[in-house]
Amino acid sequence: MAGIPEEKLQELRDRIDIVDLVGRYVGLKRSGKNFSACCPFHSERTPSFYVNPERRSFKCFGCGVWGDGLDFVIRMDGKSFIEAARELAQRYGVQLPAGLKDTTTSAQQTERDEAYAINRAAAELYREILLTGEEGQLGRLYQEARHISPETAEAFQLGYAPAPAEAGWDRLTRHLQRKGLSLPLAEKLGLVARSERTDNFYDKFRGRLMFPIIQPGGAVIAFSGRILPEYAQDQEGREAPKYMNSPESLLYTKGKTLFGLNLAGQNMRRAARAILVEGNLDVVTLHQRGYRETVAPLGTALTAGQVALLGRFAESVVLCFDGDNAGKKAARAAIPLLLDAGIDARIVALEGGVDPDTAEPARLAALLEQPGSALEWLMRAMVAAGARDSIDAQDRALSALAPLLAKVKREGARELYIDRAAKLLGLPPGRISSALQGSREAPRPPPAPAAGPSPHPARSGPARPLPELPRSQVALAALLVDNPHLATLAEQAKVQDYVTDPRLAPIVRAVIEAAFAGEQPGEGELLELVDAAAHRQVHDCVFTGLYREVEHPQQELAGRIYDCQRDVLKQRRLDIAAQITQAIERGEQQQARELSLLRHDLNRQLAELERQPPSFNSSAAARP
Repeated sequence: MAGIPEEKLQELRDRIDIVDLVGRYVGLKRSGKNFSACCPFHSERTPSFYVNPERRSFKCFGCGVWGDGLDFVIRMDGKSFIEAARELAQRYGVQLPAGLKDTTTSAQQTERDEAYAINRAAAELYREILLTGEEGQLGRLYQEARHISPETAEAFQLGYAPAPAEAGWDRLTRHLQRKGLSLPLAEKLGLVARSERTDNFYDKFRGRLMFPIIQPGGAVIAFSGRILPEYAQDQEGREAPKYMNSPESLLYTKGKTLFGLNLAGQNMRRAARAILVEGNLDVVTLHQRGYRETVAPLGTALTAGQVALLGRFAESVVLCFDGDNAGKKAARAAIPLLLDAGIDARIVALEGGVDPDTAEPARLAALLEQPGSALEWLMRAMVAAGARDSIDAQDRALSALAPLLAKVKREGARELYIDRAAKLLGLPPGRISSALQGSREAPRPPPAPAAGPSPHPARSGPARPLPELPRSQVALAALLVDNPHLATLAEQAKVQDYVTDPRLAPIVRAVIEAAFAGEQPGEGELLELVDAAAHRQVHDCVFTGLYREVEHPQQELAGRIYDCQRDVLKQRRLDIAAQITQAIERGEQQQARELSLLRHDLNRQLAELERQPPSFNSSAAARP
C-alpha cells in the first residue's frame, strides 16, 4: 500500500503500541480490557472513545470513527499515509524502504508533508548548534544561566538560532537549500524571509534560544524563540521582542496548541490535573522541578480550543500565572473558559513581580501542593477591590459573579459557592441564587465533529430515529453495569426476563456471565454487543456511572426489578385493551369477554404488586 511492502506495513502495525500512541493525545483510563477517554474527534463530556490493545485499534461509539494506529495519526495530525508511516516507523523501530512516494497524495497533502520536513530539519539544526556548534556558545551560556539541565533541554529539544555576528544572516536558509527543501514554503512557516533589497532569503529567528512546538505525536509544527540578553537591542538601540513565535500556518493554529503538551499529556492523567503557566521558560522550569503536568498557551490568552485540549487529559487545571497585573488579568479571563468546560479551576496566587520560573522553589511547591479555588480567589479579589463598599458595588459584583457561578456544573459545588459568595459579599444566599436564575444560558447543541481526513468516518446521511429505551430497563441495566457483584442476586431474580429490549438485554446477559467467570468487561466490550446504530443512545443512558456509589445496592436492585415488573404488567394491560377493542370491532363478543377477564387479572396482579414495598425477597418471588 502506497509504496510500502505489505510485510513491512504489517510489521509496523504489529509494533505500534496503540495505548502509548493514543495516550499521547488523550488521557486514557483503563476500562476492563480496554482504555477509554473523551473522543478527540468530537465534543463530548462522557467518554465514548475506546482503545483495544489486543486488536491494536480505536473506536468512538459516539461519532463512529475507528481505525488502527496509522489511521489515528493520519486523522489527528493531518498527515499523509507515507508521512504517518515514516513517523511511526522511526518511533517503534521499523526500517522502511528509502525513497517512498505516495502517488495518490494530493498537492495540498504533499505541501503539508514538506512543511513537516522543513520544521524537522530546522529543529535538528538548532539543536545541533546548541549542543556542539561553535556558533552556539552564547546559547549554551544562556541555557546554563537559566539553570536548564542538559536532560531537560534534550526532553524539550531546545536549540539555538545564531545571530548574524555568529553565523551570518542565512545559516538556516543554507541548511534548507542543501536538503532540497522549499524556501518559499519555509517563508510561509515563518522560518525565513525575503529581502526587499536583494530578493534573497534570510533567517527570521536570530540570536534566540529556540523552543520547538511539538505535537503529542512528536512532530514539530512551529517554533518560539527567546531573545538572548546580548541581542536584546539592535545597533540602533531598538528593543527586540522578548519572544518571537511562528505565525499560524497550514500546520499550526496557536489557539489550538499548548507548549509542552507532548511531554505533559500523560503526566496530566497521572497527576489528575494540569498546571497552566504563561511562558515557555516557566514550563521548562516546572518540568525540571518535577511538575511534568505543566503546559502554557503560546503568546495568546487562553482559548476554548486550548481548554478542550486540557480537558482531554485532566478534570482539574491549576492556574499558575505571573503575579503582576497582566497575570491576574489572564487568570480572570481563563476562569470562565475552564468553568464552561466543566473543569475544576484552581489557582496559585504569586506575589507581584514573581513568576513560576523565578519563584522560590519551596514556596512554589507549598502553593502547588494545595492550590485554592480560582472562583473563590476571584470573589476575594472583588471584595478587596471594594465590592462591599456600597450597595451599588455589591450589585455590580453580583452581576459579574452570577454568570460564573451558573457555569459550575455540579449542583452541590454550586450551592457551596453560593454560600461562600453570600458571606464574602455580605448578601443573603437567596439573593445570590435569584441572580443565578437570570444568568443561566440555554443549553447549546454540541459542535459538529472536527473536520479532517478520516480513513474510517462515521456513516453520513439521514438516520431513522431510534425508539426510546424503556426507562425501568435502562435503570436496571445501568445498576448491574456499575455493580456487577449483584450478579448472583440478579440471576436468582431472573432479571433477564425483565430486560427484554434488544439494545439492553445483551449487556445485562454479558455482565452477569462475566461476573460468574470472575471478569468485568469494559464499556467498549459491552457496547460491541449492541447494534452500531444504538451505540450512542445506549452509551449515554447506561454508562453514566449513576449507581457506582449507591449506598444500598441490594435495595436498589429490588427497586429496579419492582419497576420493571410493574412496567411489564402495565404494558400487558395496554396490549389486552387494544385486543379487546379490535375484538369488539370485529363483533367477536366471546373473545372480548375472555380478554376482559385477562385484563381484570392483570389489574389484580398490579394492585397486589403496588401494595408491596420493594424488597429483594418480594422482588425475587413475585413474578407476573
